[in-house]
Amino acid sequence: MTDDSTLPTPSDDPFCKTDVLKRPEEFGPDHPSVSLHLLVKNGESCVPRLLDLVGRYVDEVVAVVNDTTDRTVEILEGYARDRGEGFRLEVVEVTSGSRPHLYLIDEPQTYEEGPSLTGESCPGPFTGKPLLADWSAARNLGWRKCTRPWILFLDADDVVVDPESIWGLVAGMEARGVEMACTRYVYDATSQGASHSESYRERIVRNRPHIYWVGPVHETLRGSRKTAHVQGSLVVRDMKDSAGCDVRVPGRNLKVLYHHARSRGWRVEPRILLYLAVESRPYLPDFAVELVERYLDGSTWPEERAWACSLVGEVMEERRDFASASAWYERSLAEYPGSKSAFRLCRSRFREGRWRDVVDAYEVGVANKPVVQLLDGGPVYEEMSRILVASAWDKLGDTAQALATCEAALEAFPGETNLVLMRDQFRRQLVR
Repeated sequence: MTDDSTLPTPSDDPFCKTDVLKRPEEFGPDHPSVSLHLLVKNGESCVPRLLDLVGRYVDEVVAVVNDTTDRTVEILEGYARDRGEGFRLEVVEVTSGSRPHLYLIDEPQTYEEGPSLTGESCPGPFTGKPLLADWSAARNLGWRKCTRPWILFLDADDVVVDPESIWGLVAGMEARGVEMACTRYVYDATSQGASHSESYRERIVRNRPHIYWVGPVHETLRGSRKTAHVQGSLVVRDMKDSAGCDVRVPGRNLKVLYHHARSRGWRVEPRILLYLAVESRPYLPDFAVELVERYLDGSTWPEERAWACSLVGEVMEERRDFASASAWYERSLAEYPGSKSAFRLCRSRFREGRWRDVVDAYEVGVANKPVVQLLDGGPVYEEMSRILVASAWDKLGDTAQALATCEAALEAFPGETNLVLMRDQFRRQLVR
């Protein structure tokens, strides 16, 4: 197998200083021309919000609308009428009737094509209905219909924190000869808005034939000859509030990836194996570990390999095999100096009762924060790890350090009852 690094690695020109981008009012009528590309299913609850945010910065919307039964198309058409002459809308409707080759029938025998890997079978439940099984092919149907020089890619339930940065970012890319910008993507957050998980995601791309979508699900863009990873501009949050989520086929991603790999005799790109491991972990953890082992035999991207090792560490934690979990997190850190893996190591060492190692792992995580984290960031892990470190300092007999760390954790979680009780306990210990 060969590595399929469709997620771009950082370029020599990281293009990170985006605080000097031109503001929209500085462009006048000669602003950059941008298409908005969407893939949407039953998006009437969130498409209006997205258009309100980014609509003024795009001259065209090309929407691939799959299996939609609500007013999504009507909303898009109404928006196009309101924009008037000079604005272009194209809707590409995808159904099992119009594009049957893109679909599977969601029934047990569909997933028995080809040999199993470990004697496993694809878990249900099954609907017996058509299931869209090639998301990149569906995207490419619309992608090729974009007519503007630049394409902005978003999902209907995304919220762009700073849409006013779009034109300035495009102008900066043009000046640097950059074909694709990957920007910060927050896809898992607490109820208070703090992010558990962040990564970088393709967002603005030069409209060129050699750039196209790949992957049955978790699809990514391939072909850029120069990619920039942008910090601080065009930040996107996945709100996960589309009504389309309510009609999603159970286990959709797992089923699609499993069929893709098994029907090809498991001779697929390493990344497919890793994505399948991620999806199968809640249902088939042993199978997930086997997939990661196979992935590691064929992959070459250090950060993604580190992410894979960390995934196995979490499986081992769920089994309460904390020593093995720690070993996998240490292997992850040996592959790539990620901060999140270090904070996970902090957690597993705590469960082992290795108090000094808890502190050391936390300090490694803090030290690794400046390293570019394309795949698996998120500040909440650091904040939660402080709580473990506070307890570890107490176990080590350093109550002053325990109190200071506890107070720092309270800044992130103000009023948290257990933290308040912990802080008060440390204060009493110091008084005695």
